[in-house]
Amino acid sequence: MNILKIKINAIQLMAFFYVAAIIFCFSSTVQAASIKTIMTKVIERNYELKQVQSLSQQSSHEDKFARRQFYPKASLEMAFIRSDDPVFAFSSYLRQARFSQANLDINKLNYPSPTDDFTASISVGLPIYSAGKLTFGIKTAQTHIAQASQQEIMIRSRLILQVLERYFSAVRDQAVTFAAIDAEKFAKSEIKDASNLASQGMSPGAEYYGAAAVSHGISARRIESQSSYENAVSSLAIMAGENKKSFVIDAKMSEKEYSVPALETIINTALQSRNDINIARLQQTALKDAHSVEKKNILPSVQAFGKIQTDSYEVKYMPDHYTIGVQLSMPFLDLTHGAKVNIIEEQYQQASANLSSIGEQVTIEVTNAYMNYKASAEALKEMRNSRDQALKSVKMMRVLYRQGRVSVIDILRVEDQLLSAQTAFFKTVYNMNIAYASLMAVSGQLSLDTVQTINDLTQEAR
Repeated sequence: MNILKIKINAIQLMAFFYVAAIIFCFSSTVQAASIKTIMTKVIERNYELKQVQSLSQQSSHEDKFARRQFYPKASLEMAFIRSDDPVFAFSSYLRQARFSQANLDINKLNYPSPTDDFTASISVGLPIYSAGKLTFGIKTAQTHIAQASQQEIMIRSRLILQVLERYFSAVRDQAVTFAAIDAEKFAKSEIKDASNLASQGMSPGAEYYGAAAVSHGISARRIESQSSYENAVSSLAIMAGENKKSFVIDAKMSEKEYSVPALETIINTALQSRNDINIARLQQTALKDAHSVEKKNILPSVQAFGKIQTDSYEVKYMPDHYTIGVQLSMPFLDLTHGAKVNIIEEQYQQASANLSSIGEQVTIEVTNAYMNYKASAEALKEMRNSRDQALKSVKMMRVLYRQGRVSVIDILRVEDQLLSAQTAFFKTVYNMNIAYASLMAVSGQLSLDTVQTINDLTQEAR
């Protein structure tokens, strides 16, 4: 019996130090991070978000490039060439205005001496009509800008939801841990009193071992919730770039029901503002424009051009010549034109069908998320009543226990039931909050404004 008592005392001592360590970890000596602060840091350093922001900048430069295709283009060319090629020599003498009767000698024509030619020219070109190709380039660039913007919003929304899930998980597990610590302290205390009977020559009975089993179960649940809390906090610390040792969360989730519009209103909002729908809509529009351009591809393109050129054998002698004109080009015979038009038309039809399909999927997702939120809000009312009834039961059983009318296993079972009710309650609070965040996400409304609303409610709950 003395060995049993020594082991029990050792277990109690270890439990005391472990509980003290947990309380120290949750103490207010370290500044707790609010959800708004965490979210700001995570967004600032997220690499995927930085990548899509870079893509947005590239699309902006693409738009500038497309717009400047309408501007005149000028080029400067300079060259020095020395050759005894008959054609080069003959043409050089003509351009340099040095051609004479002597140059018509048959031997000089066939075997000219090496000729020097300094060439300098300025060329200017201006598109007049491009059959919509240049305009399509601008539309394409603008589509890419809009797509990059939607991608950025989508990544930001997904990132916000990830942070909220971990944050709410940490707050839930922290609350469960505190409840488990209280139940564990009470259980250890009563087990200690029961074990003192051994010093009076009484052998522990079935009730004692049953109570010990309940106590160990409570300890196991405390360990699980503490580990889950540490995992969530560790993930948030890494995402926020903070030191995991000094990063803690000390908050409470709001038990208030969020203000949510009617289901039909949320669906209509989602169909207008959700990012995947907007991207699909942009793709459809881009294919429509591409189809229009491809149909006009058989039309001529017109460009005006001008050139001033000088050719000489010495710098001080530089006669100039000019060339101006209008150039028209068009495909005279292209047997592939009809096939290319049909391909883009089929792609446009496919994009339209995809847009319709996404709309149906959005309606399903929003409806499910809405029903989940409403169900979790209703369930929270029931779980609150369950927790309150379990607390009343514990208070009554403790009175009976002090009067010696119930055994230690009876009181610990009620304590265990209270812990189960509290755990279920905290999980339901988590479910309601995360269901609201998910509803905002699937309806395309999850933003930093949503985070601000949640942050205000968590501060109020404290």
